[in-house]
Amino acid sequence: MRLNKTVLLFVAGLMTFFTVATASAAIRTVTSRGKSYVTLPNLAAYYAMTISQPARNRVCMQNRFNRIEFETESRSVWINGTLIALSEPVQKLGWQWAIDATDFNKTIEPVARPAEFLKGVGTRTVVLDPGHGGDDKGTSSPRNVHEKLVVLDVAKRVKAKLEARGINVELTRENDRTVDLDARDRKAAALRADLFVSIHANSAANRSVRGAETFVLALPGRYSSNSYGGGRLPTDTNAGNRYDTANMALGYRLQQNILRATGQEDRGVKRARFEVLRDAPCPAALVEMAFMSNLKDEAIAIDPAGRDRIALGIANGIAAYVADVSRARVK
Repeated sequence: MRLNKTVLLFVAGLMTFFTVATASAAIRTVTSRGKSYVTLPNLAAYYAMTISQPARNRVCMQNRFNRIEFETESRSVWINGTLIALSEPVQKLGWQWAIDATDFNKTIEPVARPAEFLKGVGTRTVVLDPGHGGDDKGTSSPRNVHEKLVVLDVAKRVKAKLEARGINVELTRENDRTVDLDARDRKAAALRADLFVSIHANSAANRSVRGAETFVLALPGRYSSNSYGGGRLPTDTNAGNRYDTANMALGYRLQQNILRATGQEDRGVKRARFEVLRDAPCPAALVEMAFMSNLKDEAIAIDPAGRDRIALGIANGIAAYVADVSRARVK
């Protein structure tokens, strides 16, 4: 029997609907000590993945779309080779490994199936935020190159690359001037930003530490990645938590593409409560593009060609997120 194009599209739509519906029905949670978890075998079944344990401390699952690798008794998970920090460690429940249900919903799902979580967000205006400026020089490299100048140059390069692709881009500062933290989010709101990326360079007392990392807003009732288990657990919900799933989708695309463009060490997608993330008026992420305290990373950051590779990674990450949003709209 011959089917016309309209009928074929209708059938394809039904197939997509039933695939998603079946997957959604398949996920189950288990409760332990008042908290909800998703077991890894159940997670693998939900995504129609094969599951294996190639090492004592690793559980891997894979289908033709994604590979997810968990480190047991750890907060580390690699999705398609990019490191992401979970809010809670992978732990044993009975004889099965499991993850916190919130991590499943707010960390794994937006990366594995971004089109399901980006239907309500926009891409009309991208706001880039070069960190520091003016009296605030940020960190400085061993050769006394200031962060504020490096990130401004990178932001301008990202802007040019995105505008060449037809994407509208605004900057929170276009020269070396002081901009208060709260003013950055206010400007993004005034510009009706659809996504916000703050660009920074890192520093550490241990000068062997290097690599790129991307931060998104910490989840309510969960620790920041770098302060896990320390001090009082914050419970406040911030304005930026409205975009938790889109934040993660954006952060993942940024980290993934920065690594591809630069070959830097992967320090992962992490969560923090930086002010520009807490009060962001749209999906937001903060990129720490390199450690200025490390000689190898400094060499990348002070070299125009190195900064251009970083800018290409950020631009490609934003473009990949924009493509994810476009796919969400047609689902």
